[in-house]
Amino acid sequence: MSLFKASLWFAIGTFFSRIFGLLRESVTAGVFGAGVALDAFFVANRIPNMLREMLAEGALGSSFTKVFSEVWEKDSEKAKTLLKDALILFLTVSLVISLIGIILGPYLVQSMTMIGDDTLDEASFFKQTVGLTRLLFPFIGMMIMGAIAGGVLHQQGRFFISSLSPIALNVGYLLGALGFASYLESKNYPWIDQYVASPGITGLALGVLLGGLMQCIIQFIGIRKKQLELEQYFKSLKSISFSWSPELKKILTLMGPMVIASSAGQINVFINTNFATSLETGAVTWLTFSFRLLQLPIGIFAVAVGSVALPAFTRLISAHDGKCSKEASRELFKMGEFMLWLMLPCCAFLLGSAEQVISLLFEHGQFSHNDAIKTSEALHYYSFGLMGYGLIKVLTSFYYALERTNYAMKVSLVGIFINFSLNYILVEHFGHKGLAITASALLSINAICLMLGLRKENLEVPRRSIALGLSLMLLAFILSIGAQKFGVHLLSLLEIPDNWPHKIKAAISLLVSGTLIGLVFITLGMLRVGKRPKEALAMLKSLKRKR
Repeated sequence: MSLFKASLWFAIGTFFSRIFGLLRESVTAGVFGAGVALDAFFVANRIPNMLREMLAEGALGSSFTKVFSEVWEKDSEKAKTLLKDALILFLTVSLVISLIGIILGPYLVQSMTMIGDDTLDEASFFKQTVGLTRLLFPFIGMMIMGAIAGGVLHQQGRFFISSLSPIALNVGYLLGALGFASYLESKNYPWIDQYVASPGITGLALGVLLGGLMQCIIQFIGIRKKQLELEQYFKSLKSISFSWSPELKKILTLMGPMVIASSAGQINVFINTNFATSLETGAVTWLTFSFRLLQLPIGIFAVAVGSVALPAFTRLISAHDGKCSKEASRELFKMGEFMLWLMLPCCAFLLGSAEQVISLLFEHGQFSHNDAIKTSEALHYYSFGLMGYGLIKVLTSFYYALERTNYAMKVSLVGIFINFSLNYILVEHFGHKGLAITASALLSINAICLMLGLRKENLEVPRRSIALGLSLMLLAFILSIGAQKFGVHLLSLLEIPDNWPHKIKAAISLLVSGTLIGLVFITLGMLRVGKRPKEALAMLKSLKRKR
């Protein structure tokens, strides 16, 4: 399967899962509003999620995918043994981490809110955050197991199933917000409020746990249906055995620097959470919703391309004894430009339409108009980081394939100092918007540092092709911003009746803006690859037939 085709199907699957994600965020905002309870939930959920991103989605996912891909190409039976040993080891690690997290819950929450002040209802906030943290910690184990399953699916080219599996987590959120929350509130068990949190937000947390479990199960079902024949393999074992194989040790060795690098990222989350909880009530929720919305294009495009790129880069570099080849260089620049063509229109759209997006999705129920304005302000500034985030996904996959994880680690460690310094300066002057500005600046700086770090690899740099691509992208960006403003001006001339619901007005505005931006980028994108409209349609049809 080609990188483009694999990325396309991963993106399609991720698109559906992210749509469910938007639905879950919209429902959560309407049910709970931007108050103390939802702030407590987001901080509590952030603690195990920091470990998830550091271990499951970061170091473990990439390390296991790389090593498992190498072993599978040489000996499939040995790869199955590696999978079994990895499952045993990391299931044990998950149980230990969860137990430690439950015991140390109060101290973990305290560390996340050190910069807090009297703007929050501190007693209620702290109590609920501790209870929810303890309840949500087993989530990390589900995600670790899911990362291993996802690595196998990616090696086998089954990106679509992997990208669809987060729908299960989103369904869990919806069940928690609409089902479990109302049920627990109607029963009014006093011990829930005493030992965990308010019944409604506790129901949401239970839904998250159920969704995480379903997501993990779906990925393992996807493995079983492939040629791995894991069910028969495990049944053939007389007893569960475990061995410290060289391949398992290699996974852990690769994980080391990336855990440190990811730890740097999570230290930034820790710093950002402290600054956010020092602001007014609702700031954590505004920033969380805006960043989650930013993750729609990131998940559809950046994660899709990055996940597909890793096994492809690994194969190309492994074929040349671990060194960068001409083929790998061409693939890197092609994927990097492809990523920018995907991220730039998303950035243009969010820059001009952040307020309408937030109003359409979140402004209802307990989520007020002021909450929508504050969230859209954060989203506006977060959008500048899209290009950096996309390039980081491609570049880190390339570094992983080269096994140069130490450099990526150093870049991340420098980012801690930059993140704290910018937050310290900007939050005081711009409030919650300062955190969004810092995030975008940091992503851009990290991407630049990763690009500079590849100079020693003797890459074949297609300078003329890069210059042409960047020029067309810049032109497309400028034209799309102008087209978006022109579309909004035309709508104002139509004089839409004042009695129309604001959500309908927002939807019309977004449809017009998105269509115009899409037309500009598609037109210049086809010019870049030398395709006419009929040829582009024929290419898409051929992808569908070959699937």
